Amino acid sequence: MKSPGTKGARFAKSFKGLGARFSFAFFMLLGAVVLIASRADPSLFDHSRSVAEDTAAPALNVLRFPAKITANVVSWTENIIFLHRENARLTEDNNRLKAWHVAAERLTAENERLRGLLGLKTITAAPVASANVVGQSSSNFVRSVIIDAGKTEGIDHNNTVLDQTGLVGRIISVGKSTSRVLLLTDLNSRVPVKVLPSEVNAILAGDNSGTPSLIFIPGGVTFNVGDWIVTTGHGGVFPPDVPIGRISALPQGAPPRVALTTDYSRLDTVRIYKYTPPPAPVAAEVLDSGPAAPAAQPKPATPAAAPTTAPAPATQPAAPEPDEEDATPPPESVPNRGFE
Repeated sequence: MKSPGTKGARFAKSFKGLGARFSFAFFMLLGAVVLIASRADPSLFDHSRSVAEDTAAPALNVLRFPAKITANVVSWTENIIFLHRENARLTEDNNRLKAWHVAAERLTAENERLRGLLGLKTITAAPVASANVVGQSSSNFVRSVIIDAGKTEGIDHNNTVLDQTGLVGRIISVGKSTSRVLLLTDLNSRVPVKVLPSEVNAILAGDNSGTPSLIFIPGGVTFNVGDWIVTTGHGGVFPPDVPIGRISALPQGAPPRVALTTDYSRLDTVRIYKYTPPPAPVAAEVLDSGPAAPAAQPKPATPAAAPTTAPAPATQPAAPEPDEEDATPPPESVPNRGFE
């Protein structure tokens, strides 16, 4: 026989289960009513929502504080690791650059000494002005930019334009306060260049793409990806030894392609230079052009024909007879010494 306590426990358990099911249904129904009411009139619960958010904000900040501290610690740790690696890389680069600096100073001194011995002149370009890029023209046929410097700043036609990395192009038109720069990628751009370290001369030809090509290359030469391209100074427009870029591709059966050092998409400030090439040598006047032509000799006169009848000899006067005591023997004839 079951005790009354057992019956009470069963009743309490069944009531508890019924209350849980009823509570779940009640809250579901309440949520649906609130959702429908908020959809029907959003402003109905704005004040209540604002009060609830203001009340819960401090508690949320307190709960979020440990997560924020943890995120900061992780970020600081990552930054320290990155800075350690970056410091090691920069130290290695600095040591390598120090060695290159010593070698560059030695080669510069040797170059200056040899140029002095040979009497070679240093070719330089005079800076004219700095300018900002104020416009670009990137159509299917033209690759050029407009700068805010012109005749007022001393800009002239065919001045050289550079940025901090290398050659940009040349001035093709000049206004009072603006100028147009023809870029190396333009279809009409042709620049005499040489490939280093092979010292082979070529022409950098633009084709309206981002990577100009090398044309007029002598036969039998080979290049490598990464070879430097610099100006030669031929033609008198660009100064020599201005960096242009590196060979980026060697397609089979096509000209080599060059990746420029200048990023035209980020071109902002440029520097304009005036290059005056050395004067061309003047041909010396020919002082002795060879033996002079002999003067024309006058034609000898044609001798007159001898008369057919010889003239009668003139009568010679009779020589006086010498005295016997004054008489001298006749002179002997001069002997022939071989002269006709």
